Amino acid sequence: MITRKRKIYLTAMVMILLGAMCFVIVSRADIMADIAVHKHPILTMEEQQWLTEQETLIYAADNNAPPLRFVDEADHQYKGVVVDYINLLSLQLGVNIELHPLLWEEALKSLEEGKSDICDMFRSKERSKHFLFTDPIYNLRAVLVVKSDNKELETIGNMSLATQKGDYVNEYLISTYPGLNITYVDNVSSALDLLLAGKVDAVAGDEPVVLYEMKNKAAEGVLHIKEEPLYENEVVLAVPKSKPQLRTILNKGIAALDDTDQLERIQQKWFGISTPIVQTPDYSGKIKYVLIMAGVLIVAVAGMVTWNYSLKQEVEKRTKELINSKHDLQITFDGMTEYIAVNDLDLKIVNINKSFLDFLGYQKAKVVGKHCKEIFKQFDVIDMEKVVTDTIELEKTLEEEFINKNDFYAVRTYPLKDTAGNMKSILVVIQNITKEKISERQILQANKMAAIGELAAGMGHEIRNPLGIIRNHSYLMRTLYDDEKIIRSLDYVDASVERASRIIDNLLEFSRLTGDDKRWIHLKDFISKLFELEHKTLMRLNIEYFLVCDENVKLYSNIESLKHILINLISNAVDAIGENGSIRIEVSSEANGIVIKIEDDGAGIREDEIEKIFNPFYTTKDPGKGTGLGLYIVYNEVAKLNGNISVTSIPNIKTVFNIYLPMEAKENDL
Repeated sequence: MITRKRKIYLTAMVMILLGAMCFVIVSRADIMADIAVHKHPILTMEEQQWLTEQETLIYAADNNAPPLRFVDEADHQYKGVVVDYINLLSLQLGVNIELHPLLWEEALKSLEEGKSDICDMFRSKERSKHFLFTDPIYNLRAVLVVKSDNKELETIGNMSLATQKGDYVNEYLISTYPGLNITYVDNVSSALDLLLAGKVDAVAGDEPVVLYEMKNKAAEGVLHIKEEPLYENEVVLAVPKSKPQLRTILNKGIAALDDTDQLERIQQKWFGISTPIVQTPDYSGKIKYVLIMAGVLIVAVAGMVTWNYSLKQEVEKRTKELINSKHDLQITFDGMTEYIAVNDLDLKIVNINKSFLDFLGYQKAKVVGKHCKEIFKQFDVIDMEKVVTDTIELEKTLEEEFINKNDFYAVRTYPLKDTAGNMKSILVVIQNITKEKISERQILQANKMAAIGELAAGMGHEIRNPLGIIRNHSYLMRTLYDDEKIIRSLDYVDASVERASRIIDNLLEFSRLTGDDKRWIHLKDFISKLFELEHKTLMRLNIEYFLVCDENVKLYSNIESLKHILINLISNAVDAIGENGSIRIEVSSEANGIVIKIEDDGAGIREDEIEKIFNPFYTTKDPGKGTGLGLYIVYNEVAKLNGNISVTSIPNIKTVFNIYLPMEAKENDL
């Protein structure tokens, strides 16, 4: 029998244990709720509405401060530690943040004038007049660099320094060392160049940027960083004073990112080190509190607490790994230049990359959940819905090519499966392959021209031999006969031989490849030979041709490019006329160049087509009669010669192409 006293004692113990367990559970729930707030920032309805109204935020900062932020010369992409951080912040807040690389001084001016929304910087009294500042995102040191042979220099006040215009280090130096001799440049790289050239005694700048540029210039052995930093301050995000809501929103995003290890990953990517430049929140107080409570209850609930804690740690670890993996994949997904979308089996969009959104001009929130036909309607020349449906039915990758608004595209669809092997969604990749198609056709055309040139050269040399024999025998016959009829016949023979010889010379001249070399071109002789090549075709179609050009007009240019330009325009004029018309070419000199006007009285070009005729693959000819590259080549060849081309047309009356080519050299200059 259990005594009453013992029952009361056991009941009290159970109640104490239950109360303690409830207290622990409530305490742990509060901590978890607090962490959840940081991992997934809770924006108020007003904040969400404000972000929706903004549509896109603009981050503008220095374009040449590697590895923090810089434009990579290799691919012209804006990269760096802070750029990656801003991209993560964009994903965390669910808002599009455009990146605008500028000179640092221009970036500050842009933020002050409200043309941009965000910039990272040090706080200062002067800057606080114009901007609001968020919570800190990382710490940064400024250092002093001198030449290795001058590393014993101690007094900064007597030095001449080079610094970046608009940098906080200037405020620090001027306030700390009044009267200091400072040379302002656009970036740290230029400042180090002045130091290496001996034009200044030292350079002051942000430590990561200085280290990066010293390594880039292979100057570690020549330059020396003073051991004592100038200062170490917190870097924050600055926003215009007119947008206080933005500071609150950014602080929530910063707090959420602080609870992940994404910042350390970014740092390790750019620095290859593990010591963080980012300050992470200190939860030691909460952990200590939990440990004290666990110590009080360790005897009664040791097994349960241990199991629960281990399970929680494993869940958090796996959750963090999934979040990090998702963020990494999304950054890669958005960084691809192809247009990419993921559809579920009901043909609804579940994800879409930034390149595709920019092309469509939509926000992601307005696209996700829509039927794919609403998104792919921009490519109405192909039934994209059928392509996706066929991929689902056949469960295999499909690929098609199509032309949309004069651009070539390749669409590829890939079935995506889950771990059980069941298809769950379809990946659609659309790639603009116009440049590849143009390159293929230009290579094919170049090979054809080379083959024609070799054939023409061979035929020319073979035909010249019998022409020489005819010319010699004509000369001998003149010495043997003095009959007037025979002499007249020999005159016809000689004239025909001379004409055939000129045609061969012309053919050889225009089939010869000259590369990119430039030389003086006598335009009247050059264009006359072009008309001689087309003479038979023009006579057959009863098309007259006229050339108005002074004998002395010359142009220093690339003969191959000029040949492509005029042959294509003459050929286009012949196609436009068909039969019974005229082509007129006028050449005139201006102060600094040559103007060539090609006029025909053919069918002309409609007003709505004029702005399209220089686009690649655009043609008004019947299928199989034109590639749409002729005028595109003309436009590019004129541009290559630093000229310009324009066209005017009155349908069924006349079309005029005006070409201006600059006179890049004078004859007495060469």
